[in-house]
Amino acid sequence: MPNQLTHLNFDFAIKKHKSIIINKSGFKRKSVNNSECGMKRIRINLPTKPFKRATINALFLIFKRITIQSLQFFYKRKLIHLTIGLFLTSMMASSVFAQTREGEDTLVVSPIKGPINSEFQEFGPTMTPDAKTLYFYSKRSERSFTEIFKSERKKDGTWDFPEEVSVLNSPFDDQSPFITRDGKMILLSSNRDGSIEVMLADGKVGISRDLYVSNWNGKTWSVPTALPSPINTEEIEENPHLLGDTLLFTRYPFGKPNLAKIYYSQFKNNQWTKPKLLPSPINDQHATIAAAFNDDGKILFFSSNRPGGFGGFDLYMAKIEGEKFTNVENLGSPINSSEDEAYIVFQQVKKTFLFCRRVEGKSFDIFTASVPKQENLVQKKLEETKKISLDSVYFERASSILKPESSIPLDSIVDYLHENSEQKMKIIGHTDLTGNFEDNMNLSKERAESVKQYLVSKGVDPNRLVTEGKGPTQPMVQGTDEASSKKNRRTEFVLLNP
Repeated sequence: MPNQLTHLNFDFAIKKHKSIIINKSGFKRKSVNNSECGMKRIRINLPTKPFKRATINALFLIFKRITIQSLQFFYKRKLIHLTIGLFLTSMMASSVFAQTREGEDTLVVSPIKGPINSEFQEFGPTMTPDAKTLYFYSKRSERSFTEIFKSERKKDGTWDFPEEVSVLNSPFDDQSPFITRDGKMILLSSNRDGSIEVMLADGKVGISRDLYVSNWNGKTWSVPTALPSPINTEEIEENPHLLGDTLLFTRYPFGKPNLAKIYYSQFKNNQWTKPKLLPSPINDQHATIAAAFNDDGKILFFSSNRPGGFGGFDLYMAKIEGEKFTNVENLGSPINSSEDEAYIVFQQVKKTFLFCRRVEGKSFDIFTASVPKQENLVQKKLEETKKISLDSVYFERASSILKPESSIPLDSIVDYLHENSEQKMKIIGHTDLTGNFEDNMNLSKERAESVKQYLVSKGVDPNRLVTEGKGPTQPMVQGTDEASSKKNRRTEFVLLNP
């Protein structure tokens, strides 16, 4: 569904917008909190036939398909009651819990390390592509509005004390931050000055929450600028998520989060298309909020209070096949509970899912849930020999177009480069001994460039990468049979001195 774009020309699109009337009345502003995670006082507890639920085993298959190391973030209520059943009691009391079945992996859940969680509520975590900076929003003082905070990851893996991001904040609600996977933009929702006015039924004027974008210049964020019509309207827009040229967001009428639905818009010809509802089975007659793609755009995660869940809002996933959504499944326990779960975002480097759990308006904390770390053989080889040769990077025949299955080994290279952010690398393409020499030299160079572009699309700085094509000049073995050719067709990755 989503297409890949190197960048989006938001400034051009904003200039084309001329029809929004904003804050004409000049009345004294007052922040209006319409919802928290779009779920305020929306409950459904109907005895219904259970919805099809994904098993823990199925979740691990998803995690393993896209990563060597899996990690999830979500919100979990501070321990207040110990009378909700033996399982939840022991689970909460231990702070670290796992669900283990014979032949299945273990999911370990624990509070995020460092002073992120507090007596206040923490919402909406999102990380920079290198996973070194965490952003979230919270009410950290007696102020009546939410603010965006950031925290830096320390060398020991814990997080430093969070600080306000003043350039992104205003004297009104600023929330739902989402950092694009190239790290160049942050999207957020706000009802700051400049947002669209709403005439309420009682004759008063309210201010809708609109979507804003801020750009990273290498040192700081720019002052957020409102996205144009038809994205922003008199309704509430929040929970933005962008992959390629496809923007997902939640929209509902002012003050009516129970009518929330997921919309999408695509950036075409330097402007946004008119937002459309995601089709059934994603949107239905119940509230559906905070959708997000996984990194390759083949799975959609979302939250809904539809019947058959564990209670309140649950997290669901659906496969994307062309323009259709299939195999909708509830993520199951221990991700979902008898309370509310929502706000899921995928982060590439740590293969991280970010989402929240809300319990009767009590405090929200950020937790981690992870599959036990598996050995990264690619990283081990690079550290030992300073180079690695992969024959599992596949291309279309006589072409530099990568096959989809090549993402698995290449993502291991991405992980290494993100975890070693100062390291530079040379990508060398090799061909077999068959065919024309000059054609093979050109093809090997083009394939190395194609691999580079894949790594760049995953957030790696292109200035850290150089390419070279060796063609058939450095074969692993002599021979033109298929077994020999397979060994010779390879992509080599060599570490360069900083």
